[in-house]
Amino acid sequence: MFFEDAYQIFSRPLSNVDCGEKCGPFNEYGVPVCCDINLIIPSAYKEEWEFLKEKTDLWQPWSSSNPIDVDLENDIQDGQVLLKCLGYQYCQRSFRTLTCRAFPFFPYFDSRGNFIGLVYFQEYRELCWIISNLSVVTTDYKADFQQAFELLFKQYPESKESYFQYSSYIRVENADSGDKIILLDFEGNVYLLDPDSEISHQVGYEDLESFGPFSITNDLIFPDENPE
Repeated sequence: MFFEDAYQIFSRPLSNVDCGEKCGPFNEYGVPVCCDINLIIPSAYKEEWEFLKEKTDLWQPWSSSNPIDVDLENDIQDGQVLLKCLGYQYCQRSFRTLTCRAFPFFPYFDSRGNFIGLVYFQEYRELCWIISNLSVVTTDYKADFQQAFELLFKQYPESKESYFQYSSYIRVENADSGDKIILLDFEGNVYLLDPDSEISHQVGYEDLESFGPFSITNDLIFPDENPE
């Protein structure tokens, strides 16, 4: 089964830190941002959903009576469905969707169609602690991310095209806003990418900006980080 294999490949945590404990206290609902259905509705490939239905009761189809939410179904890739889980308290990590495992990142393609790294969804940068602490994302996770998505693109070529188009869209958006694209490669490096020229410059993680409440909390010492 393709998704069973993909899940095994893409199984290691994003970091050695429980990032949900970092962002949850700052979320309006006290829930880790990536698990807050009020903020993020996970999507899954239809075949992925069929696999999950056979293995777990964690997921069910998402629905809404709000007419505004109907547009969300038009925003997902073809061949995908929107899902809702039982909640982060009941998470079965081995049955998280690929989109859950990838958050807050998406596969980034340059204009020549090369899959060159991970870029985060900018709309979550004031909500997601990881985005302000990219140094904690492990090289193992990035390697798993690369391998899993390369397999996915072979299985679903239309998904590769979708991410290619989304990467192009992000370049246009960042060019309009004057923002550089922050790119994590698969070797542990981080780059600032000019969205117009696509020229990249390697920087240190300590040079990156922090966002929202995390621009303050990054200067504080949490109990689990206290050397004593």
